[in-house]
Amino acid sequence: MSGSLANSWAVMAFFAVPSTVIWSYSVGGVVLAIGLAAIFLRGHWQKARGLDKLILLGPLFYAAPIAAFGTEHFTLTAAIASIVPKWIPWHLFWAYFVGACFIAAALSLVTGIQARLSASLLALTFFLFVVLMDAPAWARHPRNQIGLTLTLRELSFSGGPLALAASLTEEWRERGKHILALIARYFVAIPVLFYSFEQFLRGDHVPGVPLEPLTPAWIPGHAVWTYLAAAVYAVAGILLLVGKKTRAAATWLGLTVLFVVLVVYVPIGVVERASLDKGLNYLADTLMFCGTVLLLAGAMPREASRRESSADQWSHETRKVVG
Repeated sequence: MSGSLANSWAVMAFFAVPSTVIWSYSVGGVVLAIGLAAIFLRGHWQKARGLDKLILLGPLFYAAPIAAFGTEHFTLTAAIASIVPKWIPWHLFWAYFVGACFIAAALSLVTGIQARLSASLLALTFFLFVVLMDAPAWARHPRNQIGLTLTLRELSFSGGPLALAASLTEEWRERGKHILALIARYFVAIPVLFYSFEQFLRGDHVPGVPLEPLTPAWIPGHAVWTYLAAAVYAVAGILLLVGKKTRAAATWLGLTVLFVVLVVYVPIGVVERASLDKGLNYLADTLMFCGTVLLLAGAMPREASRRESSADQWSHETRKVVG
């Protein structure tokens, strides 16, 4: 009888999760499910080959966390409103407005409805976060490496949807498409290289996006994953920065971050299931970074296409010289 009672208390404790956490997980989960259904119903999964299947998941991995964070704007409104710069009026309005926009944008990305508009606005929103909040906060405490880490994370979150917007731009705007993709590549490459350096220096901290928490001792492999991520980040970041094999570099980088999410952050999310700050937010942030990198991968040209384009340009220039 006592054993049964103990088991009952254990089950109750496991499911004793605050409503704020449940709402965020639920909305994010619904968006993820809608995205998966859309991929299969449209036949995109069946047509994709190899690692291109992983790239298909980029919008989902970006959108589900955005929906979860948007939900927090409704469940933790006062806390969200408190971080709006004081010189901006109507703090509560902006908290609700941005939250609603995040959820709407998440649905747009996974369904493909007005996806280019949503991606463009998301890119602008996160860039404004950098300019108005993250960069000034870091500038006040320039020796705080976490402040710089957060600033670069938000910059990469701007680069991901910017890359998606570039990939959805019509062919007649080819020049603008290349410029957007180039900016997006730098917005991701610079944080990746900085994160590589940070992870090599602090191997005992959580991998992926190197923040303050230490990797729990009960995680199998412990610091191995941080050093592994640092090595992949270094190679991929350099390739992205110099513009060589960018699609492959971003794809393998995305696969690495996804592996880190599954090995490190999902277990942490289970253990810290009742916490937004220590559980859901770290899991969602890192999954969103994975989505960011995969959105960039989807906007990068295939090597075969790049060679064909170079060959066509060389042929065109040759005809001009001969003519």
